[in-house]
Amino acid sequence: MYVYLTKKNCLICDQQERYLWAMGLPYESVYAGESPELAAGRRLPALLKDGVVVVEGIFSEEDLARALGRG
Repeated sequence: MYVYLTKKNCLICDQQERYLWAMGLPYESVYAGESPELAAGRRLPALLKDGVVVVEGIFSEEDLARALGRG
């Protein structure tokens, strides 16, 4: 399971979350303010797998696909 770290009321976060849906990734969305220890030092939004950053900051659907080994 992936963890998607987001900010509240973040349009970029919402747009990038659609990429996760489109790829059918199993993930849990976590607001950085509710989990500051997990968000510390990361550029948001960020996708993590087992605590390791897969992608962070502003990323495209192509960036995500490459990071997941799908493109």
